[in-house]
Amino acid sequence: MVDSPLASELTPDERLKQVAAIFARGVRRYRRRLRRSESCPEKEVQKSSANGLEVGDDPRLSVSRRIGV
Repeated sequence: MVDSPLASELTPDERLKQVAAIFARGVRRYRRRLRRSESCPEKEVQKSSANGLEVGDDPRLSVSRRIGV
């Protein structure tokens, strides 16, 4: 990101230009994602199980302690 003055130090015109630049980057990013999704065949979404996550009979939690924290 380019270094810029604080928003409080910008003139209204400069602030408008910065907002427009942010918006334009967002539009370009959205269009890029849209093109990618159109070029890739849609993957079949796997249906969820009625039980949610499948967990074994005896789920165990393993936690390690970080030394020096």
